Amino acid sequence: MNRRRFLGAAGVVGLGALAGCSSAVGSVAPPNVSEDQLSEGGWTKTDESEQTVFEQSYGPVTVTAKSTTVAYEDEALAAAVREKTLGQIDGTLAIYSASHINFSPDLNNLPGGVGRSEVLSEVESAAKSQFEQRMRDNGLENVTKTGETEFQTDSGASPGISTFRGEFPVGTMEYEASGETFTIDAGSIEVAGDLAVWNEGDYMVVAGGAYPGENFTTTTEKELSEAISVTVDVDLELTPSEYQSEVRGLMAATE
Repeated sequence: MNRRRFLGAAGVVGLGALAGCSSAVGSVAPPNVSEDQLSEGGWTKTDESEQTVFEQSYGPVTVTAKSTTVAYEDEALAAAVREKTLGQIDGTLAIYSASHINFSPDLNNLPGGVGRSEVLSEVESAAKSQFEQRMRDNGLENVTKTGETEFQTDSGASPGISTFRGEFPVGTMEYEASGETFTIDAGSIEVAGDLAVWNEGDYMVVAGGAYPGENFTTTTEKELSEAISVTVDVDLELTPSEYQSEVRGLMAATE
C-alpha cells in the first residue's frame, strides 16, 4: 500500500457537475460542519468546490441546483498508521465530505408545488449512485450497498443512512530484519461508507464519509536457518466502531 492513497483526497460525497448548463443560482454558502468535532478528531480540510449539479424541467418550470462541497481527511489516523507500519501504509484512511445544495426557483416556492418531490427524489438518487461510483473511482473493489439504518440529524431531520462496503487492495508490504527482506501479502482492508441526504429548509444537504470497516492483522514467519526463524506481526489497531461514530457525529452536526 506504500506510495498509494487509501482514499481520494477530494472525497466521495457530492454530485457531479452538469456539463454545459448555466446556473441561475447565486453563490452557495458551504455547509456548516462542527469545527469542534473536526478539531477533536484530527480532521483537516482538503477541498472546497462549487458547481452546478442539476437542471431539469418539470412542466413549465426548470429547476436548477448548485452546490458547494467541502472535504476533510483524518490526518491524525493517517499519521498513526504511517508510524505503526514504518511508512508502508502512507495515505488517507478516512474522509468526510458534505454538500450544501441551493435551488432556483426556491425549492419551497415552486409554482403550485410543481416538481418538488421529484427534485428531492432525483437529488437523493443521484447522490447515492455517485457515492457508490466514487468509492470505486477511489480504488475500492467489490463495492456494494449493504442497507439502510436509522439516523437523525441534530437539527431534527430523519433521513436515514445508506451504508456501503468495499475492499481496498493493499498488496504487499516489505520489511527488513536480520539482513533479510520480509514480503507480506496484506490482501485487502474492508472499507465502510455512510451517506445521508436530507432537505433542510429551502436547501438540501448531502453528507457522508468512508473509513476502515475492520481492523487489519497479519503474521508472517521467515526461516533464517535451520535453527532460527523470525516472526513479523502486523496489527494496525484500527477501531471501526469509533470511526463510524465520529463520521456519523459529523453528519448529524452538519447543516
